[in-house]
Amino acid sequence: MAQGRLTGRVAIVTGAASGIGLASAELFAAEGARVLLVDRKPEAGERALERVRAHGEAELLAIDVSDDGAGHRVVREAVKRFGALDALLLNAGVHGSGATPAERFDSAIATNLRAVYLTAEAALPELCESGGSIVITASVAGAVVGFASPQYDASKAGLIGLARHLASPWGRHGIRVNALCPGFIETPFIGSGWSAEELAEVRRRTALGRFGTPEEIARVALFLASDDSAYITGAAIVADGGWTIHFTDH
Repeated sequence: MAQGRLTGRVAIVTGAASGIGLASAELFAAEGARVLLVDRKPEAGERALERVRAHGEAELLAIDVSDDGAGHRVVREAVKRFGALDALLLNAGVHGSGATPAERFDSAIATNLRAVYLTAEAALPELCESGGSIVITASVAGAVVGFASPQYDASKAGLIGLARHLASPWGRHGIRVNALCPGFIETPFIGSGWSAEELAEVRRRTALGRFGTPEEIARVALFLASDDSAYITGAAIVADGGWTIHFTDH
């Protein structure tokens, strides 16, 4: 039987109940990984777990990654259930909610940026044993600002900087850290609150003329999590169908 690209490895996927996280968890499992799905929505997480288990071995941890101590618990659970840790896709993200700008900003930073950093730090001792890969789901919003909310743009720009910062010292331990920057992807998360006209304008400004799919982004995540990208670290990999190159009219 052919070996998958993640055979024998243990992976964590946060924000795993839908969209890019679910597609990636399914693909990681199909490629041989034992996967810990992490999501704050228990019922959606259970449905996702059933789908992922159709491809391979998986478990679920229902937790809000922005909670204090969540990063350490996520890592402990992966090691407890599977005995090791080799790869993380830190994908959980929110637009930011609250009645005031401060509340919305704090909400986005807590989940999108702070939780990613703390989970990565919690994983460092385990990854130092085996090397491994951390893939951080950022966004083209981190590089081209102005089409999302201030808090979302700021958090995603921070993730690109965080990936670059961690990649430098951690590379000595054989740990790679990269940011994955999707464009407009067909998930419930993207474009919420946008009109049909605005979404049509996004497609018009995208070189390939369409939104991407979660499965397409999952394949990029797999590339970054696997040895296929063994000499790539500190990079921000854009997968946006050419949206950024057509951001302004020509």
